[in-house]
Formats: sequence, structure tokens, C-alpha cells
Amino acid sequence: MPELPEVESYARYFARHALNQPITRADVRDERILGEIRKDAFARKLKGGAFTSVRRHGKHLFAEVAAKKTWLHLHFGMSGDLAYYRDPKEAPRFARIVFDFAGGAHLAFEDMRLFGVADLVSSPDSFIADRGLGPDPLDPKFTFSRFAELLERRRGAIKSLLMTQEVIAGLGNLWVDETLYLASIHPRRPIDRITKPEMRAIYTSMRRLLGDVIARHERGGKMPAKSLYEHREVGDRCPRCGGTIERSVVFGRTTYFCAKHQR
Repeated sequence: MPELPEVESYARYFARHALNQPITRADVRDERILGEIRKDAFARKLKGGAFTSVRRHGKHLFAEVAAKKTWLHLHFGMSGDLAYYRDPKEAPRFARIVFDFAGGAHLAFEDMRLFGVADLVSSPDSFIADRGLGPDPLDPKFTFSRFAELLERRRGAIKSLLMTQEVIAGLGNLWVDETLYLASIHPRRPIDRITKPEMRAIYTSMRRLLGDVIARHERGGKMPAKSLYEHREVGDRCPRCGGTIERSVVFGRTTYFCAKHQR
């Protein structure tokens, strides 16, 4: 499932290709991808406008259509993606919505499994407030002090908290495992048993990891050989300390960790 780094890559892709081009048609090819809005209203509200800016919060992408006083909202579910093209023959097989631009280009929102959502919202801030989403971990305003406050008021396993979108928006199974691996914290560690230095290690690892993964997505690079990502196999040797990689279930999700250095 696309997590924060992947959606940031989609946001940058959208910004590079789809801004400031008049929308001649919003072709909804499968209405099941829409949220609360209906097909005709969706197409009518976007036609004649243009995407003027892009914003991401957690796993959600928003594109402003200033002239229409509305925002496109995209959530990518498990298999959502974007494709910008000119030749109609290049349209993705599972394109659910295609935005046609006046210059002859197209942007497709594709989703093979139909777990994604496309909708129109009045503003990202209203959407975030209505859904009760937590802060984005890469927001400059999301300081260590704010992170520590979130932990101090909670109970349960640290992995559960990091994956709760109402606490911190954007993290999922893969990068939470990687964050805790880097911070040397066991995913089942109770939050009330985490020290301030350990909180700092989690916060620093999380932000550094997300920035690095986004950069690697942009360059098409792989994760380092010493990352947990490259060793998510029961019985594998931890490249950091030589311990054994183990698997468990935390927050209903398959979880990998090093039995030696994650405590």
C-alpha cells in the first residue's frame, strides 16, 4: 500500500506534469472510484478549470482548482497510481479517471483493485479536521516537542501508535518497521516505557528515513543493503548487529524486527 513517501512522489509527479493546463474533460471511466460525489457533478465542477497547486498530507494528495474553488482529493488505496501521457493508446488498462487537458495531454488515475478514492473537497484543512487526521511527520511544524507530547498521552505498543492515522498521518507497516529498526526499539515496546532519548531516536529516525526514501523514489534507487527492508525474512541475519530477524503480528500487521538490538 502506498505510504507517505510514495504519495509524496505522486504529488511531485502531479506537480511536474499536470499544473496550469485547462481541463477540457474529467472522464470518469469507473464511478466506483468516486467518494461522495457523483460522476456528472465531478466532471462538471472540474471542466474549464486547471490544477494550480498540489499538497500532500499523510497518505492523501490534494490538487487545487482555484478558479472552481475546489480541491481534487486522491487516496491511492493499495494499487493506485498516476500516469501522464499524450497518445490515447498509452492510457493505463485500469484508468478509472482520465483528465484531458487543452494541449492534448492526459493524466490518468489508475487503480487495479479499486481501493483508492477520488473526490472533491472544499479544502485540505477541512478534510484533515473532519477526518481527525494527525500531523504529517514531515511538516516543519511537527517538532520533537510535539512528537513527545503525542507519546506522553498514549498507551499501548509503539508500533500501534505510529500506525494510527489519527495520531500521525502517513506512516504504514513497512516504514514503521524500518523506523523502529533504525531507532533500536522493539515494535511491542509499551509507550510508557520509552525514555526521552529513545523518543528522540524514533523521531530522528522517522524523519530521516522518510526523507531518504522520498529521495530514493525520485532517483529510482534501492534501499541500503543494511536496511531492514532488504532483510524482511524470518531467520535472516541483521546486517547491523548480526542478530536474527523475527516476525510477529502487531496492530494486525505482519511485523519484522531484530531480536538482538531492538529492545
